[in-house]
Amino acid sequence: MRFPFLDLDEPGEWPAAAQLFLLPKAIGSGFSFACRSVLVLLLALFTVQTVRGGYWAGPGWFLHNLNLPIHEAGHVVFGIFGNELLTSMGGSILQVLMPLVLCGSLWLGQRDLIGGAAALWWAFENVVGVAHYAADAWDMVLPLIGGGTGREVGGHDWNFILDELGLLHRWREISDAMYAVGYAGMCLAVLWGAWALWYWWFHQRGKE
Repeated sequence: MRFPFLDLDEPGEWPAAAQLFLLPKAIGSGFSFACRSVLVLLLALFTVQTVRGGYWAGPGWFLHNLNLPIHEAGHVVFGIFGNELLTSMGGSILQVLMPLVLCGSLWLGQRDLIGGAAALWWAFENVVGVAHYAADAWDMVLPLIGGGTGREVGGHDWNFILDELGLLHRWREISDAMYAVGYAGMCLAVLWGAWALWYWWFHQRGKE
């Protein structure tokens, strides 16, 4: 079977870039395929819930509790550089960067496209979380980990970041752009995982 310039039954003839992004490692068994199928279906469901209902929809509360310690660790890690702006940005940077590192390890290190897709999805889910935070930069009504809201305690990360960059008046456009990137990336990650499942089922199954 040929698929836009690729012979799907001859992956060894694909360009290197196509093999890198589109050729999954063999899944190996029906049970493994079923587990990965459930994972991709859940990610698709969570994506729909998040796009329709916002950051707190679907698994938002659970993932927030997972992302929050990473965010706080980011302040500590980037605080080493002694720059207040970078320290404030460090929380958001690390909560997106850590899943991307995991994605690279699974995708490039183990050729596990489905695991890589799940980690990539998590990274973009974090982008949506950062967008949710940035969207509060003006009103500052979100409850903070230390108690109170940003308005009550005199500010929070994204209020400070955008103010320092002279972009506080553009908070809505910036947060909307982050939301768009996050939602698009979550959808892309689901499609990447679904491709790997489809390719194994129709072109690798029984050939390992």
